[in-house]
Amino acid sequence: MMDSVDKKILLSLFKDGRISQRKIADEVKLSATSLNYRFNKLIEDKIIRSFVLYVNPNFYGKYVGRVSFRNIKDFDSSFVNVKVKCLEEITFYEIEGNSINDLQDKISYMRKELGEYDMIYIPQQNPQKPSGVDIEIVKTLIKNPRMEIGEIAKEINIPSKTIMRRLNVLVNKNLIKIIPVIDLSKSDIVLFGIFSSVINKMEFLKQCEFLRFTDGDRGIVICSVDNVKVAENYVSQVKMTDPNSRIMIATDYEIRNDNARNELEKIEKDAILNSIDS
Repeated sequence: MMDSVDKKILLSLFKDGRISQRKIADEVKLSATSLNYRFNKLIEDKIIRSFVLYVNPNFYGKYVGRVSFRNIKDFDSSFVNVKVKCLEEITFYEIEGNSINDLQDKISYMRKELGEYDMIYIPQQNPQKPSGVDIEIVKTLIKNPRMEIGEIAKEINIPSKTIMRRLNVLVNKNLIKIIPVIDLSKSDIVLFGIFSSVINKMEFLKQCEFLRFTDGDRGIVICSVDNVKVAENYVSQVKMTDPNSRIMIATDYEIRNDNARNELEKIEKDAILNSIDS
């Protein structure tokens, strides 16, 4: 069983996937050498499988929908960016589309394969047109999510201060997030998601959350905690606040950013062609 220090390391990485080893060492009260050993051991033991950059489709001009199905049948498609397998034979999907109608059409297609959905969340949204600077930063982080600011600056020839400022903006707007991909069966860490029409009233979730998507009071929050008992306490508080809320406890998850990379490259090519034409 994983010890409490390793769990704290993993929880720190969920909170901030770019957190430095030095800062983690300070938080868990370890020497830099001890922390580095533990960090590398987590990777060697395949508890930390990788790090991945989550990119919200709104960042590159697409619409996003989130839906879950109570079905053991697996579903896959190019429009699926996130897939989370949960207890009680529920699978959660984040999908992208060209419009709200396109999202609804894709969900209808999924229903033909998987049956009626268990939960659906298509928020009010305003897809963006990213700046050239933001595109370069995100493309670089897709390749290496934990690359240091100074290294990013050298690679794309943009000042470190600009990169740091833009990164903070993108993260705070929930447009990007560096997430550790861990083996939940080996870690004892519990990941769970809450969908509620009054999610913004659940201030207590801020202690455990690492992702939040809301429009008004409605939305989804994703949390990470170090054991089942802590998760049960949060779930009890959620149900007291909103008996109709949906709770999903993850057993495995996959985050893809192929669509993000392809769309960003397309935006760059279109910008070059437009500049030539003008």
